Amino acid sequence: MPICSARIITFPQESNKSVEKARKAGVNRNREGSVRNVNGKVYVDFIYLDERVRESSDLLWNDKNAKAVREQLDKIVVKIKSGEFRFAKIFPNSKKAAYFTEKELKIFGGNRTPEQILFKDYAFTWYEQLKNSGRVEPRTLCGYKSYLDKYLIPFLGDYTFASLNNGTFDKFISWAKKQKYRDKCISNETVNKIFVPIKMICKNAAIEYSWGSSYNPFFGFKKLPEGDSYDDLFPFSVEEQEKIIDSLSNQWKPYFKFAFSSGLRQGEQIAIKPEDIDWDKKIIKISRAVTRDEEGKFIMGKTKNKYSRRTIKLIPVMLEALESQKQVYEKFKGEYFFCTSNGKMIHQTNLRRRVWLPALKKAGIEYREMKQTRHSFATNALSCGENPLWIAKVMGHRNTDMIIKVYSKFLEDAGNFKDGSKLNQMYNEISKEE
Repeated sequence: MPICSARIITFPQESNKSVEKARKAGVNRNREGSVRNVNGKVYVDFIYLDERVRESSDLLWNDKNAKAVREQLDKIVVKIKSGEFRFAKIFPNSKKAAYFTEKELKIFGGNRTPEQILFKDYAFTWYEQLKNSGRVEPRTLCGYKSYLDKYLIPFLGDYTFASLNNGTFDKFISWAKKQKYRDKCISNETVNKIFVPIKMICKNAAIEYSWGSSYNPFFGFKKLPEGDSYDDLFPFSVEEQEKIIDSLSNQWKPYFKFAFSSGLRQGEQIAIKPEDIDWDKKIIKISRAVTRDEEGKFIMGKTKNKYSRRTIKLIPVMLEALESQKQVYEKFKGEYFFCTSNGKMIHQTNLRRRVWLPALKKAGIEYREMKQTRHSFATNALSCGENPLWIAKVMGHRNTDMIIKVYSKFLEDAGNFKDGSKLNQMYNEISKEE
């Protein structure tokens, strides 16, 4: 079969000049890019990095708006030609902002600007870096993760770092205060705690991308006023403590006697092992605590900080409670000194629900959290005139600052003395001797 040569047949095509002329009429005549009417809104249509861009100005179509947007588009064209145009800065809410930001970085290089990064994109990077650094405890990570999931990402996630400012934060606070946690609105104290990771995220991003000190989204921002430090203190009186102890079974009487008399954190007390107690020297070492991991699950870990790792000299009332618990422990000889009725490690939720709540109800005492046993120790000790330094050491505080700040109300008239009475009495005694 002979091979035939082929030739291309050109068919006549309709000219696009009339279409192009229509598109380039009016405000677009002899100009690059177009301003167009799309569904009654002013749109821009131009080429950037070899791609067609169509974005809304969110302005209604009319001659005035069309001319104003055309002027802006002319400026965009100039910046594109000079290499100064950055898509996300002009169109921060565009679905293509992140896409063009990545493309710009590949073509132009350099660091990302605050306009180019969404809060949610860097927040997760910051969290993973902090997690892998080993500088924070799992329970701290758990708190930060909770704030990210419940508050920060839902509201601030789609904001760029450039759009974070005092006004944005006020909107965030207003929204956050309306969110319910355990059927309650969060307090000012909690909102202020949520801002701790926000500030860390912004600071780390500024350092990583070399934004310098000029980037300060917190300019003019002030944290919310918090209530008095002792507003959440509802300590039990000695009489109330006795009623609670009497309402408990013999299994749990020693546990709560020691909680009231030592002021230990609940996790610290549950973590005590038999070898932590030196019966001859009458001391107890606190070196571990039940805490939470990154996912919020209870685990055995370190104490809250290095100051919480301490040795306590047992006073008689503490020693008496431990000796009573020793009889309970001897029945099981488990790993932990304070244990359940079958010798297992105590679970905080079960302790609250199955032991604490029934005891309060039986004693006829209004519900208060178990942490009030710790506050009861501090307030009762201060009311008796005990040295704040000793109280701080027993409770595992660095110094007396926390004792003075939190329990200052109970320092007043300690020992039934008015302010200055003891000092006045001392000088009177000196005068009498002279």
